[in-house]
Amino acid sequence: MSRGVADRWEHQTIGYVPFRPATVIKYVLRADRVHRWAPLAPALFHLALVHAFSRTPVERMGAQIVRRL
Repeated sequence: MSRGVADRWEHQTIGYVPFRPATVIKYVLRADRVHRWAPLAPALFHLALVHAFSRTPVERMGAQIVRRL
């Protein structure tokens, strides 16, 4: 939260979710948020998950969640 001029990417709340692939991916893809992220944010979340959990489990979980949408 900044003290400057509000812009399109500045939110009024901060959401905390456990740093696990399923919870982060579901949070990023929530219907009320999916189009409100800064352009690079989803990619950064993905890379952070891959760094912490490795690529295969993160991509499998992402594919499962997207199939359920």
